[in-house]
Amino acid sequence: MEPKEYVEDNWPYVLSLMPANLEELCFSRLAMLRRREISSAQDYLRLCMAYSICDMSFRQAAAWATATGLADISDVAVMKRLRAAPDWLGAVIAEWLYQRGLTRETPVRAVSVVDATTVSSPGSHGADWRLHLHMDLADRSIRRVELTSADEGERLTRFKVTGDEIILGDRAYATPTGIAHVLNEHGHIVLRIRWTLPVESLAGKRFNILDLFETLGRDEIGDWPVQLSRNGTTYPLRMVAIRKSEAAAEKCRRELRREARKKRRKLNKETLRAAGFIAVVTDLPPEELTCTQVLELYRMRWQIELAFKRLKSLLGFKRLRAKDDNICQAYLMTKILGALVIQELNGQVLDFFPWGFRLPGPTAESVETTGYVC
Repeated sequence: MEPKEYVEDNWPYVLSLMPANLEELCFSRLAMLRRREISSAQDYLRLCMAYSICDMSFRQAAAWATATGLADISDVAVMKRLRAAPDWLGAVIAEWLYQRGLTRETPVRAVSVVDATTVSSPGSHGADWRLHLHMDLADRSIRRVELTSADEGERLTRFKVTGDEIILGDRAYATPTGIAHVLNEHGHIVLRIRWTLPVESLAGKRFNILDLFETLGRDEIGDWPVQLSRNGTTYPLRMVAIRKSEAAAEKCRRELRREARKKRRKLNKETLRAAGFIAVVTDLPPEELTCTQVLELYRMRWQIELAFKRLKSLLGFKRLRAKDDNICQAYLMTKILGALVIQELNGQVLDFFPWGFRLPGPTAESVETTGYVC
């Protein structure tokens, strides 16, 4: 379905997916104070989608609204409506998620898949906004969204963690401070790590992670007990690693070299060595989560990548079209709502592996003196 169809031919169906209290939310969040040119929350939302989903300018949105009989409105009036919309649109997204199963209470024993992406403003060559997504592992659907400034980085200390909650995340989240935060709150982690993470042996000695990884053979999964020290506290962990296929490793190295050339910086040879492996740390014991299950659980984090690709490619989400903060937020929030509509219509399917091949079925685990090898 083309984006324009969402606000034209298929608008009645799209509207049927919206929260039943759409009108109430619009007035309670002060998005609409008086019924003038735009007389209902439905028309208001349709105008927001014309601007954001269809990427119309203010003038184009005004002309479209007049031509379709939605409202006789000027481009300045469109701008003012969008400027007033962010809080309301955020509430609509939250209500959408609540009505599809997101509990209003902090979940117990939840699995939170977290990731973030940056978005640029017009004329900007850097990151101006950061979009944080949480995805539910059970049904592989977007469960929470949060829009912050680019200064709000990818760090686990941003999240309130409940006991027994498992946090899945990529390398940006795997820092000593973030890991300690989750474990101190009695949560659990399954995080991909960089080779620079300062883990130690159980004897408290530092070692070269890459030397350990290179002992792995093809299709072999390493599982070693390690520990992490932070502010005088020692946290026992497991480090699970797998050697990538040669094709997957070489693809990663090409990307690293291209990025280094683009940024005109020297590429560390250790980084190229690390490109041949994927490593994950967890605090969950082997009897609760086997090494194969650790990697499969981490693979689910890639569902977030699919969500971002849908936002960035299908909905043109890479760059904003306005510099006003409120209009930027309205644009982004409407894009997110559009992604949720697409998700509802199409569902999500993902069957690829970041290490380049499907893992074998359950196998017996042999315990070595250095740890577990599957």
